[in-house]
Amino acid sequence: MSNLKQICYFALAIFAVKGFGFLLLPITTRFLEKSEFGELNFLVTMSALCSLVVSLGLPELLLKQQYPSFREKMALFRDSLLLTICFSALFLGCSFIFSEQIIATLPAQIKVIDFRLLILNLTFASVLAIPYTYYRLFGYAQKYCFYSIAHAVIQTCLTITLLVLGFNVTGVMVSGVVCTFIIMCLTLSDMRSALKVSYSRFSWRIKKSQTVFLTSIIASGLFVYAGNGAENWFIVAEFNESVLASYYVAAQFAIITSFTFEPIRLWWFAKRFSLIKQDKTQYQNYAITSLNAGLAMCVLMSLLAPIALNSVLPAEYHGKDSWLILLIIVVAIRHHSDIFNIGCYMHKNGVFVSIINFFTALLGLSLLYFLVPKLGVEGAILALIIMQSFKLVCLYSVSQHFEPLKLNFAALVPSWLVLGSITVITLQFSELSLAKWIVCFIYIVGLAYQYRALIKQVIKSLMKEHHHAQLL
Repeated sequence: MSNLKQICYFALAIFAVKGFGFLLLPITTRFLEKSEFGELNFLVTMSALCSLVVSLGLPELLLKQQYPSFREKMALFRDSLLLTICFSALFLGCSFIFSEQIIATLPAQIKVIDFRLLILNLTFASVLAIPYTYYRLFGYAQKYCFYSIAHAVIQTCLTITLLVLGFNVTGVMVSGVVCTFIIMCLTLSDMRSALKVSYSRFSWRIKKSQTVFLTSIIASGLFVYAGNGAENWFIVAEFNESVLASYYVAAQFAIITSFTFEPIRLWWFAKRFSLIKQDKTQYQNYAITSLNAGLAMCVLMSLLAPIALNSVLPAEYHGKDSWLILLIIVVAIRHHSDIFNIGCYMHKNGVFVSIINFFTALLGLSLLYFLVPKLGVEGAILALIIMQSFKLVCLYSVSQHFEPLKLNFAALVPSWLVLGSITVITLQFSELSLAKWIVCFIYIVGLAYQYRALIKQVIKSLMKEHHHAQLL
């Protein structure tokens, strides 16, 4: 399957999954009280934190491995699945036993049943990550797309049903557990034959040397969470669940920007290690082109996201345009870190990623501690911008030391000028909303001209495939 087709399938999966997720936003915000919605959001941010530990960094190891034969690769999948199941079972047991003690330490009011359902969902999701990684690595984008969409459709329908029946937050959590379990069973059944690799032929594949990489991935993930999730804890501790609900909604609409970039990111992360070894020049061109595509999405969403938020959500969630545009800036900076950093992962078992993320987390937590009490939610967003900028500079510097790249930064200047202009207009001259659309239109025309050769190439490729399909 061609790269373009794979990106399209990944795009369909991401847009469908996130589309159904955002479809639920106006529904859940109407069925749940604002404090209940804040509680649900806190459970989601807890899930993001715990999943970093439960996954053990194994999906990243599977994508990084360079075994020559298919059977050797599947031996690693076999061992990763077994290790994930064992560790998840241990995590589940401990969490259930100490549920009440854990809940007592949390800043938000959480029910025991909701917490236990969250842990159960995390257990199934960590196992499900293995077959999803299998589909990504071996180019089964169609299957990835099918199961992702099936998951989203079933969960959306079940969630709405349970909310209508009055099960509130617990209903949403039950929906997640049931649907993740169903898709986990289906995907494991689908890849069952590929996992039949005997230990007599291929011994245990996860070596001691790889534990350094796995540890660095887990630690790095935890440190990353400090810059992309920890602010929720500070906000709910300083204020309450209702304020967290307002911030979370703004953050979700900003994250739509990240999701529009996700298809390219999924394809890029699976191919980047082999691509840089085969053709560094092509790698450099793809990096800048991918990043410009991400920035273009940020520009478009800086206009569309505030309109969408104020149109579909209840009035009590409106008026957060400034939060939204600043959070989109955070997303844009994160895109740069994702694309520019390759050397840190290719050398020293990724340990420098953990070191940089540690200092970033330290800086971020310090900023959140001082800025949230003084500036409120705006202080939390300012802390995120500073720490993500610090992380970008560190990752790029170290990556260039290990794997020097000649990147065409000039190609990114128009995108940043336009995004900066829209931000200033939103924050200081909100009455000039028409000016934002004019700036955006000029930018899109200029970007199309800048990448006219690539656009022509894509159109020709699509026309050839369409003509071939007609012949068949």
